[in-house]
Amino acid sequence: MPYYKFNRNDVYNNTLVTYPSVKFVVYSGSAFYNNTPNISGAFADPIRLTDAGHLSLYELNVDRVSASTNRWIGPRSPSEDQEVVNNGLIYSYVVKNGSRIDYRTSTEASFNNSNYGDIITSAYPYTSSISKQLYKTSTVRSGSSYVSYLMALKNTINYYRYISPQFQYSSSVRDFNLVEVGLVNIPTIFYGSGIKKGTVDLKYYITGTMIARAQDKNRDGVLYSTYGVGSGSAIGLALYSEGFLILTASDSLSATTMDFYTGSAVLAGDPGDSPKWIYFAQSISGTISAPSSSFEMKMSGTSQVSTVTMFATAPKAHVNQSNNPTWVRYSAGNFAQTGSKAYMENSRRLIKNVVSSAYADPTGSFEKTTYISKVGIYDKEKNLIGIAKLATPVKKTAARDMTFKIKLDI
Repeated sequence: MPYYKFNRNDVYNNTLVTYPSVKFVVYSGSAFYNNTPNISGAFADPIRLTDAGHLSLYELNVDRVSASTNRWIGPRSPSEDQEVVNNGLIYSYVVKNGSRIDYRTSTEASFNNSNYGDIITSAYPYTSSISKQLYKTSTVRSGSSYVSYLMALKNTINYYRYISPQFQYSSSVRDFNLVEVGLVNIPTIFYGSGIKKGTVDLKYYITGTMIARAQDKNRDGVLYSTYGVGSGSAIGLALYSEGFLILTASDSLSATTMDFYTGSAVLAGDPGDSPKWIYFAQSISGTISAPSSSFEMKMSGTSQVSTVTMFATAPKAHVNQSNNPTWVRYSAGNFAQTGSKAYMENSRRLIKNVVSSAYADPTGSFEKTTYISKVGIYDKEKNLIGIAKLATPVKKTAARDMTFKIKLDI
């Protein structure tokens, strides 16, 4: 088998930048990501143990249910009540030791109350989805031991003042501590390294009819109304790198429609409120109903994929020998003769002629021909580290050279 060394111009690395589409539809307290339906499995409903608006990290525990198997997992811990029951689901675990490694979701008190050697577990799947917070004028932004998400973004908002005067936390025009604000949080798993500028597109529907639309038409992070009441005015901000939409417009979008955005309106007798941009996607907050409202949010993420490209060349008059048994004629006889003192291969074996001809016999003029089906990649110690397989073997003759382009994401 021949080996060929890659030259300096045969291998290069580059970065492929893609902009995957992201779409969320929010209705009746549920979010749907990229039109993904809720699918039922043979054992679990939904099959991924999370709804269609969430991404499941690692896609673990697909179509599994939690049910006791009357078995234990792993070694028994010093504390008998800390044994891990096998319920049929994949889980993560750590053992309490001197390193004090624990899960972020665990409290310091629970960790201190456990014994050294105890197994601390966490349940899969880990899921992620968008969320929404509504800050009314009466909502406290910060306290002695509390800082809201909005207040935590103060320095970030002020940092972008060089882009637009709209990026000011407190100014003579507006103070985020005093006005009503809607905050949409988009986890980074949905958009990668950043939201692509100019792709944010928000649509507000009442009973299926679009009443308002907002877009980042200037690609500067300021969201402008492009349809409906207040068209042309700024309704909020988009923080591309941080994954937040800050909605500040509290003007009514419909004078005749009322919906329940602020709480359990049906039970409390609250007449509700008219649609406003600060209420966008508010139904996923889990505290309101908003049965007439639905929302659509579109954008593009930014994903950077590092790739390595290799050019493997089979030169002319090379790679025209094969160890495949079908390489030689069947009538050539035994491959070798053996004895007590010698092993001698048959030097008169004929190579099978595969050159096509218009006649069954004789065939065309003989030409050494091979068919390349795989290309092996080796390290400097000649350890096989990868194999590139061709969909169809490629014919290689002595008069032909070939270059195979191999691309690998890293």
